[in-house]
Parts: sequence; structure tokens; C-alpha cells
Amino acid sequence: MAASVPKLLVVGGNGFLGSAICKAAVTKGWEVSSMSSSGKPYTTPAGHSPAWSSKVQWAQADAFDPSTYEHLIKDRTSVVHTLGILLEDTGYKASIRQGDLLGLAGSLIKSTNLGGGDGNPLKSEGDKKRGYEGMNRDSAIKVLDTFLSTSISSSSTPSSIAKQFIYISAADAFRPLIPSRYIETKREAELEIARRCQVYNHPEQEHGQNENEIVKPIFIRPGLMYHPHIRPLTTLPAFLIDLSSKLSLRSGIPNPFASKSPLHGALESMRTFPLHVDHVANSVLRCIEESRALGQEQEEGEGWGGARVVEVQQMREWAGLGRK
Repeated sequence: MAASVPKLLVVGGNGFLGSAICKAAVTKGWEVSSMSSSGKPYTTPAGHSPAWSSKVQWAQADAFDPSTYEHLIKDRTSVVHTLGILLEDTGYKASIRQGDLLGLAGSLIKSTNLGGGDGNPLKSEGDKKRGYEGMNRDSAIKVLDTFLSTSISSSSTPSSIAKQFIYISAADAFRPLIPSRYIETKREAELEIARRCQVYNHPEQEHGQNENEIVKPIFIRPGLMYHPHIRPLTTLPAFLIDLSSKLSLRSGIPNPFASKSPLHGALESMRTFPLHVDHVANSVLRCIEESRALGQEQEEGEGWGGARVVEVQQMREWAGLGRK
């Protein structure tokens, strides 16, 4: 008997990557829901509603308040967490949408050591919730906990088909331009997601509750994501980084600097290929499809907690852009 259609919840589905995932999923005939703080359907930069958006269930919810989305997540087979911030001065998002280079530069300064924004130990709890700790780490963990707790009582998924929790992480690039806490909180989230899935999937080892189904954690690590029409400001940086990445690939010279040093980060920034946002979205869906096809069996290359990590090179190969 054919497997049921995937039921997908995209956390932040009206955002840049989230909307691309929703679009790709409804094109495949999947059942798609989106939750966001506004609950508004996705619209283009010109304010138009694309045809595919009518096939998505748009809902308003707070990732930190499970009561606002328990009814959305309880029957989902896959959850994608796309929330996150690149800079703690969140005005950068409007600057990118509007093509405001000066505004983006100002946000960079405010968010780095030059502006006193990196590694401030005196952040209030509200600041942490809106900052790297909350948006990049804690919101994902809260959504995962809700997904796991509702999966325990759900009987809509056959036990032979695994569920998936996909976390949009990031390649370790763009330091020191981007504060180190950006990538640190991403990695902290990965570790905690993997740990909690390990506990859930193996109750005989760590007193978990569900013996019949598993939730597979998947970490997607893109670098710069671009789209020439939706985010025109990303086009030129993507072109330049793509060029420098190709030159680096041809040279074959490894990064000679210590992994945590600013020079290492700066060099990686110029050798981490950019990805079209649609290629990243398609990679997310491919991971879900492969996980469902394999069921509860172990995937080759899985890490601790059964986590699958998808790097830029893999996504490029899937998009037909890999090494010749």
C-alpha cells in the first residue's frame, strides 16, 4: 500500500526560505501548514499573492508558546524550523528586502563588537528571547519538544514511517563579519535537538516514552542564500562568492588557519558556495522523502541521535552544480 502524503508544518513559512519550502511542497501535492508570528500568507515583494499560497494553511502562533500551535503540530509527519536571525539588530531584514545597503551596514556594526552587540553577558531574558539564543536555539527546542510530546499520543502515522524534524542551521562561514554567537547558537541547537531525539527514539536507553515510532533530526547547513527577484540585494554578493569559491575549489588549497580564528572564518566566507533559495528548499524535501522511504532504518552517515547533516556541497550536487 502506498505511503500517505507527507503532512508538513513550516515554522516561519511566510519568510524567505520558509515560503520556498511551502511552494515546493504544495507543488508535490503535500499537505502544508505554516505558522508565524503574524500568521499572514506569503506575498511577493510587490505585494501579490502567488497561486500556490492558497494551498497552504496559514496560522498565527508563537514558537515559545506551545498552546498556540499544539493543534497544528499534532498530526504532522514533518516539521521544518526556519526561524532564525543572522544579526541581533533585526532591522537588517527590512534593509535586505528594501535593498538598503547603508541600513544593512548599520545593522552589521550594531551587531558586532564595534557596536557592542557580540557576547554581551548582561542581556535581559527578553533580549535573549529575541536574540541569537532565543531565535536560533531555544525556539527550535521548544517546537521540537511540542512535536515529540504530541507525537506520543498521535496514531495517524504508521509506525513503519519515521517522522522528521528539520532544523535550518548554517555553514560555518562569514566570521568575523557575522558575530560568532550566530554559528555557536546554531551548533548548540543541533546538539540539543540530536540529544532529545536520541532520548525519544531509544526509551530503553534513557527512559523515553514512545516505543513505536521515531523522529529523525535533519540539519540543513546552507551558506548565503540568494534569489535575484525576491532578494535582489543578494545577487551581487552571491556572484562574487560563487566566483571566489570556484577559484578556491580549483586551487585545492586547504584553509591553513585555526578553525576558531577570524582568518579561518574570513577565508571560509570566500569559499562557501552560495545557494539559490529554491535549491535549499528542494534539499529539505528530498531529505524528507528519503527518510520516509527508508522508514525507521538507520541512514548511512547518520550521526549521534540519528541526525543527518546536509552541507553545501551535498545540496549543490543535488541541484546539479557539484564537482564535474
